[in-house]
Amino acid sequence: MIIAYIALAMLLLGFNLYSYWSWIVKTLTNVVMIFFFGVIYHSWPAVQGWPTERDLPPQFYLHAVNVAEPHRIYLWGTELQHGMSQNEPRAYSLPYTPALHDKVDKASRKLRKGLPVIGEVSNSLGNNTDLGSLEQTRITDQQIVFVDAPQGLVPGKN
Repeated sequence: MIIAYIALAMLLLGFNLYSYWSWIVKTLTNVVMIFFFGVIYHSWPAVQGWPTERDLPPQFYLHAVNVAEPHRIYLWGTELQHGMSQNEPRAYSLPYTPALHDKVDKASRKLRKGLPVIGEVSNSLGNNTDLGSLEQTRITDQQIVFVDAPQGLVPGKN
């Protein structure tokens, strides 16, 4: 990635120094390239697999939990919409609340005992029905429930 940035910067520098195009075209090219650098910089954490703060699926198989007490709660889960074999686990980041901490603590105790846990998000609270808005609703602690998974759903071990 760094090599790509350096190569683009060198091409842009060569374009600015040795091109006979007008200064308006050169300035516009510089502005567009700086914009693209910013877009890439802000989208890079999502590409690396950092936890997402949105898109918690309606039902997910809970693999692991990490509580960073005053700030965030992290969940690793597999979406159950297409079955366990269809998806890989995804990391989700939720804002810390004491109520969610209690729910997650109970679920993590079950996980440590080897009991499978399913997380369910109810859609009744806080639905975002405005299709013109690109923002998605954030999940609150009242919307998440952890239940025991049926034994047929437990993924096999290799």
